[in-house]
Formats: sequence, C-alpha cells, structure tokens
Amino acid sequence: ELLKNIEHIVLRLVSSLKYEESVTLKIPLGLPGGLKFRRISYNNRSSRHRFCLVLHLLAEIHRLHIVGGSCTIRGLYYRDTALIRSQPYIVAARLDVCRMLNTSYVQIGVLSATKGLISGDIQLIMSNGDVLNCNEYCGAIALPTDFQQLERIVTDADLVLVVEKESIFESLTSDNIFSKYGLRIILITGKGYPDCTTRHIVHRLATDFKIPVYILADADPFGIEIMLVYKHGSQSMSFSSATMATPALRWIGLHPSEIGSVSTRTVPLTQNDNKKIRNILCWQHISLGVRKELFILLEKQLKAEIESVIDFLSCYYLPNKINRNLFL
Repeated sequence: ELLKNIEHIVLRLVSSLKYEESVTLKIPLGLPGGLKFRRISYNNRSSRHRFCLVLHLLAEIHRLHIVGGSCTIRGLYYRDTALIRSQPYIVAARLDVCRMLNTSYVQIGVLSATKGLISGDIQLIMSNGDVLNCNEYCGAIALPTDFQQLERIVTDADLVLVVEKESIFESLTSDNIFSKYGLRIILITGKGYPDCTTRHIVHRLATDFKIPVYILADADPFGIEIMLVYKHGSQSMSFSSATMATPALRWIGLHPSEIGSVSTRTVPLTQNDNKKIRNILCWQHISLGVRKELFILLEKQLKAEIESVIDFLSCYYLPNKINRNLFL
C-alpha cells in the first residue's frame, strides 16, 4: 500500500510535467482527511529545495521497501550533504512525507538515532536473536533504533519510572533505586524529548503488561510538554501515535504546585516559557489537573528542575508519591 501511494504521487507529478502544469505537492495540515493543505512547488523558488527533498525521500523510501531494511536521518544526510544541506531540512521533509502517506517514521523506514536508555528488570528479545538483558548487564542499555525489530519483552517488574533527563536517570541508578521500596523497577529515559523507540517501549510495558508507569519531569513548560508527548503522542505526528502514546501514564512530579514548598530552588519564567505554556493550553486531551498546574506556572512565574529535590528524591519524594497515589 505504501509503495502504491508513493507511485501514485510520482505519476501525478509526471502527468503535471507532461501537460506543463505547475509541479506541486500537497502536504496535509492537521489530521488526515482534512481539507487544509500546504503546497510546495518546484516552480516556486522559496519551496523548491523542500520539494526536492520530499522527492528524494520518496525515492529512498520506495527503494527501502523493495530491498528491505531501514536508514537513519544521519545516514541519509551524509549520503548526500550537498542536496540536503543540513539535518533539520531532512527532518522537516520526513514529516511532510509522513503526512502525505498518513504513516509514521517507523513505517517509512527513515528513523532518528535512538537516544533512550533503559535499566532494571527487563529483557528485550530482538527478531535477529539478540537479547538485550538489563538483568545480566546490571547497567543502562541503549535502546534499539528500530522498534519493529523488537520481537518480545520479558519482565516481572512492578512499576516503570520514566525520567525526563539522563542526569536524573544516572543519579537514581547510582543511588541503586532498584533495591529500594521492595519493588522490581524499570528505569527509562528518552534524554529529553523522547524518540519513537523509547515511547513505543513505554507504551508496550503499560499495555502488554499492565504495569503502572510513572513519569518524573521538570516543573516547567518543557518538562510538562515532554510528559504530554509520552502520554498522548507528538502533536506533529498525532495521526500515528497509536503505538507510541501511553494514556495511562501517571505524572508523579515535579508539579508546579510544589514550587515554594517541596521545591525551593526556583528560576523565573522566560518569555519563551510563557509562550510555550499558552501553546500547550491549546492542545486537546489535556486533563483538568494538568491545566491547573499550567495556570499555576503562569500565576507564580517561577519554574523548578527535578534537581531541586535530588537530595531526598529516592529516599522520600518518590516513595511518598507512589504510596499515596499523588500523581496526575
């Protein structure tokens, strides 16, 4: 189906050339099936480079689906730096292609290099026979780039803790959080904005194993946005978030309502922070509790990082929140 869609797009372009019409691609805006489109045209100097990159990507995706395999954005960039110019250009073109084909990055086979780390009571069984065993390694393991190669997950964990930052991940690991609370724990991080593999594995753990999943993020608009990406999926790829969103995700903290009491090390909000908050408030599917926390940020004009509670994070903050069900 994907190959047919690509070939149909190219045939329409060839037809436009034949009849000397404007050679234009229509990029859907919003949900598939909507009436709003953005046009990129070879005839228009301002969009010509974007047009060429989209066609370049369509050709690469077509080739990948015939010969098999996948590639990364980085690999694609270094294959033709003169055409692509810089990686952000090909990232933007990939989003255009996904919207045109109504599919995800993984389905087209053009992936971002994974950033995610995982540790704890879990084994990842890959389709080629590789076993990523956190239990044996007793340390953090980098997640695979292509989660479609993940055949099976083996775990007896009691809970999953997602942390926004790698620094907090390392701090909790060095504090041996796995031996605390009398619970088997999986610790995972996407090092900021999470990649598809990290989000998919969190989704699988919540849906396949019914394990409670908690997330720990900064009490600032960017931390809240990252939490919402895990919970509801990316806004730019909302049409393909079925296997990468975790609606049951529990936001355990750091909550803006704790600024001034639990967290006393604060920083004033910037103009960009306020703009980000107002942007998030326009999103759909945000719960009343999350909205209240966003309004608290606007009211207090202060933000705080997880590091502000690091001294008592694993010994008091986390067990207190988990045992008393203090999450949103």
